[in-house]
Amino acid sequence: MIEVLSPAGNIAALKSAVANRADAVYLGLENFNARLKADNFSTHNIKEWVDFCHLYNVKVYVTINTLIKQSELQLLDALLLACESAKVDAIIVTDLAVVAKAKKLCPSVALHASTQMGIHNYLGAKFLEEIGFSRVVLARECTIADIKEIKKYTNLEIEYFVHGAMCVAFSGQCLLSSIASGNSGNRGLCLQLCRKEYKESLTGSKCYAISAKDQCLIENIKQLVEAGVTSLKIEGRLKSAEYVGLITSKYRKAVDGIEITTNDISEMKRAFNRGGYSKGYSFSQKNDLLYTKVQNHMGQFIGEIEGACKFKDNFKLELKTKIALKNGDGIKIFRDDSEVGGFEVSIIEKNNNGYKLFSRNAFCRGDKVHITLDSTLTEKFSNDVMPKILLEIDCKISQKNVVVNAMYKNQKIIYTENVNFEFAKNLATDRLEIEKQFSKTGNTPFEFKIKSVQMQENLFVPKSVINNIRRNFVQFLQSEIVEINRQNWQNQSLANKYNQENYAIDFVQKYDILSTENSDIVICEKLDLNSKNCKSIMKIVVNYNNFDKSIMNYAKNHNNIFIKLPKIAMSADLKIILKKLEELPKNVGIYADNFYAYYLAVISKRAVVGGMGLNLFNRDSIKFLGLKSFVVSSELSKSEIEEIGLPSAVFAFGYLPVMNFCHCPVQHFTGCSCDNCKYKEYSLSDKYGDFKVKRSKIANCYFEMLNNSCHFIEKNELNGNFACIDVCNFENPDEIVSNYYNNSCFIFNNNVKLTKGQFLRGVK
Repeated sequence: MIEVLSPAGNIAALKSAVANRADAVYLGLENFNARLKADNFSTHNIKEWVDFCHLYNVKVYVTINTLIKQSELQLLDALLLACESAKVDAIIVTDLAVVAKAKKLCPSVALHASTQMGIHNYLGAKFLEEIGFSRVVLARECTIADIKEIKKYTNLEIEYFVHGAMCVAFSGQCLLSSIASGNSGNRGLCLQLCRKEYKESLTGSKCYAISAKDQCLIENIKQLVEAGVTSLKIEGRLKSAEYVGLITSKYRKAVDGIEITTNDISEMKRAFNRGGYSKGYSFSQKNDLLYTKVQNHMGQFIGEIEGACKFKDNFKLELKTKIALKNGDGIKIFRDDSEVGGFEVSIIEKNNNGYKLFSRNAFCRGDKVHITLDSTLTEKFSNDVMPKILLEIDCKISQKNVVVNAMYKNQKIIYTENVNFEFAKNLATDRLEIEKQFSKTGNTPFEFKIKSVQMQENLFVPKSVINNIRRNFVQFLQSEIVEINRQNWQNQSLANKYNQENYAIDFVQKYDILSTENSDIVICEKLDLNSKNCKSIMKIVVNYNNFDKSIMNYAKNHNNIFIKLPKIAMSADLKIILKKLEELPKNVGIYADNFYAYYLAVISKRAVVGGMGLNLFNRDSIKFLGLKSFVVSSELSKSEIEEIGLPSAVFAFGYLPVMNFCHCPVQHFTGCSCDNCKYKEYSLSDKYGDFKVKRSKIANCYFEMLNNSCHFIEKNELNGNFACIDVCNFENPDEIVSNYYNNSCFIFNNNVKLTKGQFLRGVK
C-alpha cells in the first residue's frame, strides 16, 4: 500500500490530515524535534492523540530528529518512554544516541531514519538496515536511479518528500543559522537565512540566490512508486491546518487513482506556493530548483491590472481575469517578478472581463495579480468535523444480558453487558424504540446502521439503560478498533519484523571497527609529505580528488594517510569511488563525513575517522559507532565537548563548510550547460562578508559553501583535546601547519576575519 504521510504541527493540523484521509501523520513532542517553533504535542497528551489517529486507521510517527547534547540525554528517556506507552508506530531519528536508548526503552516502536541523516545511496541505507531501522526518509536530492539502487540492495521501506518547502542545503544539513546567531537548524531552530537576499559574484546580481522553490511531485507518483517509494511525505509542520487538509486531500486523490486536474494544481498553489513549484531533483533540471525573485508565498497567477483611478480617498483597480473572486480573498501584486503589494479583496463591481476592486494603493497597468488566499478553500478545509465510522450492528436483548455485535474489517466485535430487565406490566418495549436509541450516536466517532434487533418477548427496557449501554458499547468499540488496527499493521509490516531482529545486534561487536586512537588531524589537498610536520601529525586526510601518485607512494610505508570521501555520492558517483578504493593500499583509511563512508570503511576493513559531517554530539553516538578517532560537531562548546568525556578532535582551523549544494548554481545564473560549463570559483555576499562557493566533481558536480570567517582555535585552548586543521582552501598549507604547531602568529591579509565559531558559546 502507498502511504500518504501528512504533517501535524498542532492538533488542528492533525485533525485536518485525518479528516482528509492521510494514512499516517508525523509530529513532534516538546523536545528534540526539528520544528520546535510549531505548537507540537507533549508527553502528557501524546497517548490521547495516538489513540485518536489509530481509531481512524492512521499511523503516528514521532520526530526525535535533532542532535542531542550529552547533558540532555536523560531528557530523551522521558520521550522514548512516552512513545512506548502511547504505542506510537515509529520514531523518526537523526542522532544515533536515540537508537541505543530505543532498544531498551521502546523496543516495540519502529525506527525511521530522518532525512537529516543524509542517506542518499545504498551503502548508507544498508548501514541503517543493519542497526535496526525499518524505513529511511531519503535525502531530497536522491534521483530515481538512487532510489532504485537503495531498493535493490535493502529491504527498507522508502519515504520520500513529495510536496512542500525544499532546503537548499544537502539533506537539510546546514550551519548557516548556527554560525549567524547560535540558533541551530540541526536542533529545530533554523532562521531560514537561505531565504534572504545575497549578492552573487557570477553575474553581480543581488537576489534570493539560494532560495529553493517549493516541490510538487503529485504528477510523478507512478514513477516514484515504480522506483520503490512506499511513503509520500508532505512537508509542512509549520503550515496551517487548512493547508495540511487541502494538500493531503489532493495526494489522497492521486494515490486513489483519480486524475489530477489543472484545477487541483491551482488550488494547491493558492494554499502555498514558493516559486511556482519545481519537480525536485528527480524530475527537474538542476538549474530549475531555485526562485531568486521572490522568497515567500506567491499563490496562483489570475490576471493583470488594466488600470487604476481615484475612488473616493483611495483607488479603484480594474482587474482582467476569468478567475472567480469573492470578498475576503487575498491577493498579491507583482511587477517585473517582484512583489510590490497586496490586499484583501473588496469587490466594487463585477463585469465580463473581470472585477473592479477597492485598493488603498495605486498599481500600474500590466501589474500581475496572484491569489494567495482563497477564502472558499480556507472555509472548506478549516472544518475539523471528523467523518463518521459507519458500522452495521446486531443487538440481542434478553432479561439477563444485552449482546451487541459489530463487524469491522471482517472482524467481529462482541460487547456483552449483564442486566436485570423486568417483564412489562403494560406495554413491552418495541424493537423500533431500541433501534432509535442505539442510532443516537451524536458526537461520537460512529454512525450505526442497525442490522437486526432480537428481543425476548414482553420485556420492559428503560431508555436510560439502553442509552447507557450504547455509551459503554461506544467506548468498548473505540478501544477494540484501535487494537485491531494496530494488530493489522504489525501483521502486514514485514520490514518491521525483519529489522526488529537487528535491534538485538550490537553493530560494533558484529564488525571489528578499525579506529585508531584520536590524535591531531590535518585535512589537505596538497601537503609536503616529507616535512617534519607529517611525521609528527598522526593523521593526514587527503581530499578524494587529490589522491595522486605521490600520496600513493607515501601510503605504502605509512599508516597515517586517510582518504576523505565526498560527503555526497549518488549512485553514479559511488561506482567511481568503489573502483578508486580498489586501487588503494589497505592501510589507507577513510575519513567519513557521511554514514555511507563510515559503513564502507567498516565492511572494507579500513581504519576509519569519524568526520565532522557525522554530527557527533554525544558519547552514546560515538560509542555506538565504535569510534576512537573522530571530530566532534563544530556546534559544540568547549564545556560541552568536555562533557562527552572522550579524547576528541575539534575543528580548530580552516573555513567551515556551512552548506552543500546538489543543484548547479552556475547553470542557474549564467545559463550555461554541462557541455559549455562556465564554472569559476564564486561567492555569495551579505553585509557580514563573502561566503566562497567551491565545486567538486565525481560523476556529478557538487558545491560547498564556506563560512565567511576562518576558524582559529589555538592548540592550548583545546584543553587536552586534539586539533582538526583544514588547510584545503589555502595556497600555503605547509606554512599554515608549521605555524599552528609552532604557535606562530598567522599572517593573513586584512580581508580575512577570524572566529572561534561555537567553541565558546555553543548553540541553542
